[in-house]
Amino acid sequence: MQEQFDLLIKNGHLIDGTGNPYYRADIGIANGQIIRINREINQKGSQRVIQADGSIVSPGFVDTHSHDDLYLLINPTCDEKILQGVTTIVIGNCGFSMTPISEDHRTDIKDTLRVMGGEHLSEEDLEIRSFDDYLRKLEDLKPGINILPLVGHSTVRIAVLGSANRVPTDSELKRMKELVANAMGDGAWGISTGLIYAPGNYAGTDEIIELSKVASQFNGIYASHIRSEGDSLIPALTEAIKIGEEANIPVHVAHHKVIGKNNWGKSVETLKMMAEARARGVEITCDQYPYRAGSTFLAAVLPPSILSDGPEVFSEKLKDPTIRREVIAEIEKGGEGQWENLIKGAGFENLVISASPNHHDYIGRSIADIAKRENKSPYDVIFDLVVEEKRGTIIILFVMSEEDIKRIIQSPFTMIGTDGIPGFGVSKVHPRFTGTFPKVLGRYVREKGPLSLEEAIRKMTSLPAQTFRVKKKGLLKEGFDADIVIFNPKTIIDKSTYEDPKQKPEGISYVLVNGEIAVDNGKVMGATSGKVLRHKKP
Repeated sequence: MQEQFDLLIKNGHLIDGTGNPYYRADIGIANGQIIRINREINQKGSQRVIQADGSIVSPGFVDTHSHDDLYLLINPTCDEKILQGVTTIVIGNCGFSMTPISEDHRTDIKDTLRVMGGEHLSEEDLEIRSFDDYLRKLEDLKPGINILPLVGHSTVRIAVLGSANRVPTDSELKRMKELVANAMGDGAWGISTGLIYAPGNYAGTDEIIELSKVASQFNGIYASHIRSEGDSLIPALTEAIKIGEEANIPVHVAHHKVIGKNNWGKSVETLKMMAEARARGVEITCDQYPYRAGSTFLAAVLPPSILSDGPEVFSEKLKDPTIRREVIAEIEKGGEGQWENLIKGAGFENLVISASPNHHDYIGRSIADIAKRENKSPYDVIFDLVVEEKRGTIIILFVMSEEDIKRIIQSPFTMIGTDGIPGFGVSKVHPRFTGTFPKVLGRYVREKGPLSLEEAIRKMTSLPAQTFRVKKKGLLKEGFDADIVIFNPKTIIDKSTYEDPKQKPEGISYVLVNGEIAVDNGKVMGATSGKVLRHKKP
């Protein structure tokens, strides 16, 4: 009897996600799943046939580190990711998730979410309270991409303590643990931290261990923007490993990098530390974006101590010249390992404005350039913007070395994540939001060659699926979901730049999300076949 397929992919070079070399085969798809993989499949009875003609056919890519939590509410098809071949995104990173939200601290979380585009949310969106409320809303929107949610430690902390810089009481810690347990029960895959940011930076190691133990009870993961990626990188990584050991939980280091010229080369030591931790039983992995520049909100360059009690308070404090002098003195002192001193790590000339709600003329210009043109000190440029826009100003920071990027990307436990902050129409967001995955395949496989094509695809597919324990994703295998990318390995490339980050990548012909064509001959089709992936306790 002739098999019936919704879609048949013919004559592809299949790289299945395992790291093995390609093999030529056809793929038959029905009901959103891969039904048959064979050397030759008769195309009769197939509703549609795609002739791959020697193009690479691979599993859909997994963006292990996204900040699309709010963007999905406005653009649930997530076109910028789909065009890169990404079919699954991990959200809730760096300690910031959309929920849980408490009524007592609703204003605090609203201000905090501005870094991910919170000013674009409707009042109805902000009525969401529980993790389940948020996931149900995403499900109702019928997303065009698969969504894997984490619960953010900072969001949980804000729900209980607001933006206070102090140790939680026993009852407050108990409530935080309850919120983490509720989120895990609702479908979170783990807990994330952002330990360079307020209020995450206010948490001691013991607090994080206690909350991670809750996630561990649900067989979750601990994903961390560690406490430092610069001068205190080694102690920060040591802390992350300790949390994994004491909470008995897998550790995932977010966007692993080495910040500041005086620290370049430390990736040799960090990768050795990870390998040694794995040898003694700590399941530690990391992700990376392939760019020399990072991006965050401008207020993050200030000491966390000044950011306590929330934006309304710290923006008022920074109007005081005496407070400004104290902050400058603390920055110039160097931070002494207690916080990530991004100004010292980058320099004012390497801090470039990428989004500014009230100063569009600043976009694309460095703090040093703005200060020179306006005859102000660079510090006053920063203070004035934070006073006016609080967390609304976004910057790009040029702080990494190419040698560290290459070394980290070659590690067998490194995967790929964009760490992209959506632009919501802003013209100068970091190009990683639109170019990360094609850049790896074009520049770090074909052009520079530290990776083989098979290894790069493993890092984008089966490794993240294994790390986050996602079933039926990450491999081209019969019975697995039909998340598939078809691309030309000779032409795939990113086109987005710091000057023009909106440019679409080239070389990707087709993208399938759960069997539905999301990109057809390079054109976004507006598919609605994505799924909110809810973690279930075994």
